[in-house]
This record gives sequence, structure tokens and C-alpha cells, in this order.
Amino acid sequence: MSTALEFYTPADLLARTSVRIGEEKLGQTLSTIAQEQWFSDDSLPHKFIIVGIEEDFGVRANLGRGGAQHSFQAFLQHLCNLQHNRFFPANDVAVLGAIVPTAQDSEDVNALKTLTAQSDALVAQTVERIIRGGAIPIVVGGGHNNSYGCIRGTSTAMDQAISCLNIDAHTDLRTLEGRHSGNGFRYAKEEGFLGHYFMMGIQENYTPEYIWQYIEDHEEIDLMSYEDFLSGEESLDEVYVRLQAHLGDTFGLELDVDTIADFPSSAQSISGFSMGQIREMMYGIDFTPLYFHLCEGRVTNEREHLKVGRGLALLVADFIKAHIFSE
Repeated sequence: MSTALEFYTPADLLARTSVRIGEEKLGQTLSTIAQEQWFSDDSLPHKFIIVGIEEDFGVRANLGRGGAQHSFQAFLQHLCNLQHNRFFPANDVAVLGAIVPTAQDSEDVNALKTLTAQSDALVAQTVERIIRGGAIPIVVGGGHNNSYGCIRGTSTAMDQAISCLNIDAHTDLRTLEGRHSGNGFRYAKEEGFLGHYFMMGIQENYTPEYIWQYIEDHEEIDLMSYEDFLSGEESLDEVYVRLQAHLGDTFGLELDVDTIADFPSSAQSISGFSMGQIREMMYGIDFTPLYFHLCEGRVTNEREHLKVGRGLALLVADFIKAHIFSE
């Protein structure tokens, strides 16, 4: 296996926290999951379990720009430094740790595809364990290739194909040409883990014709393109109703940050949703989440570390606050 699960302790969170007298930050209060509890059959005593992924194999196998392996650490530092106050339910959240590479890196595309495929199993096992433990996985970092592991793990835990919403500039329905960040949903679909699929924000010029034909041939796949939103053909409120009619009330949520304009990512978009619009979606989409997967943030310098870390921390906090009281 090319990856391993690295467990975090409260000391790990505190080490990432800038302590200030008179204040309490999340890094001082968030729980972690002990290995004994993780490998037992016990339920997990938290509603949300955060786990990171520190790889960019799938991104580079898809000929994208590297750097996604650093986004989880940027996120965690900023999450730990958010205030613990009446608006954030810290007692309902725990940090598990990070899925980290153990295999030697490579620049060869075929080798990167092999490494990506080898990582799939651990991502799926981790997500499955969290769901079987009665919690909602929040998976942060890495490439969008990990959508496959999230969907497979959730489907296995529920013993059925699941529905999924993907907020993304790309469909990630490329051909079965070896695993990479552009075909996670296609593999999940072909292997029976993904049922109904809805995409928000797909940019028409980024999507090849064979994928448009694939969508047309599968009535269980639907979308709102970013151009339809931009032209006023569809509003977000109208799409919220349509996607729930398509997916039902319970589904997995995928968010690729390349859908956010000028957000550092492996396939950064000059035009797209604003950060404010994406934050609004966290509250506006009324559903019971199976999991939340937030990916493709690219960190290669201090400026990107700051922007990606703050952005991902805000989005995860929004997601938790939006769903803490949902049944």
C-alpha cells in the first residue's frame, strides 16, 4: 500500500495553535481518536470526524500541477486557530489524523496512476470505518482522485450505491485509463458505488464532447453549468430544488476548490464562483450529508498556504455549523 493512516493526538493540535491568554481556540479543545478506539468495534462519540489526505499522485497523473499534498496541514493550522465560542460545536468534532504516502514518489505518469490506485483502498477503508462508527467523515486535502475512495467507502458502509453532489469546474468523468484525479466518479459509477450524480458549476469549455455524450446517455447524471448560472438561466435557489429532486435528501458532498475563482488549486480557474457564494451553498443546500470531501487546494508558497488554509478552514466550519442540528 502506498499510504498509511497517521493518528493525531491533542498535543499535535496544540502544537499548531497560537495560544492567547483569555481566549480558547479549537486547537485547545478539539478531540482526537485513539488508535485503540479506532481499531475496536465501538461507535465513535462525535458527529464529525476530520481526516486529511497528503498526496498529489492523482493530480499529477492527470497532468495537473502538484501541491495538493500540503493543503491539509495549511487547513489544520488555521482550523486550530479558529475561536472556540458559542457558534462552533467543538464537542461534536474530532480530528483523526492524515493519510500519508509511504511509497517512493515518481514523475512517471503510469507509476503515479499505480500509486493513486494503491491509495484508494485506505481512503475507502477510513471513510467506511467513520460511517460505520456513526459519524460523518470530513475529508480534506489531496486530489479529487479521492472522490472514488470516499464514494466507495460510503457505499460499502451502507451496502448500496450512493448519490453524490459535486461542486466543481470539471465533471471528473474521464475514461477508465488508470486512476487519476479526473476519473474518480467514472470509476465509482462503473463499479456500482455511485448512483445518481449531480454537478454544480461545470465549466462548458473544460468538458470534452465524449463526456457530454456520456452524460446524455445516463439519465441518472445531471448538472448545472457555470455558464447557465452566469447567464441567469438558472438561479442557485432553483438549482437547490432541482438537485434535491434528482438526488433525494441524503447524499455525499464533494467540493473541488477549482470551482472558486482565483483560489489556488491544481487547475486554478480565473472565473468561477466567489468564496462567498460557496460559503452560502454550505448553508443553502438542505440535505442530510453522508460525507464532505474538500480537495485540490494547491500550496507551494506562503501566500497559498495562507489563502488555502483559511479558505478550507472556513468552509469546513460552515459545513459543520450548517449540519450540526440535522437529523
